[in-house]
Amino acid sequence: MAEARNRERGLKAALHNPHVSEEAKQHDRELLATEYGETMPAAAAAAAPEATLQPKRRTTGGVEKGAGAASRKTRRASVGEPGGLHHAVEDKDKGNVIRGLKAALKNPHVSDKAKEEDRKKLRELGEDV
Repeated sequence: MAEARNRERGLKAALHNPHVSEEAKQHDRELLATEYGETMPAAAAAAAPEATLQPKRRTTGGVEKGAGAASRKTRRASVGEPGGLHHAVEDKDKGNVIRGLKAALKNPHVSDKAKEEDRKKLRELGEDV
């Protein structure tokens, strides 16, 4: 019962989705009519106006979603990038960085090369390793 209801909802949703082709919408209308006895006129389920085909823009935390690259937040340097360690320590709690590096030293899935890099970073932060 729930599966049939979900299928019906999916067919109806496809009719209102501007990214679904008109051919697929017609097929879904036919399925709704034959399987569920519902008729959806083509005009009522027609694609949205051209304006709605553009990406929606909404703001969250000062960044406009769906906007171009110019309005995106700048990417922070990660700890692994050159010069990124000091940047990360300035932006984040130093204790969290140290704990993460120490955890990596004890992780058996971390390579020896990566562990040596982490030891070096810990020494730069003034930690005994």
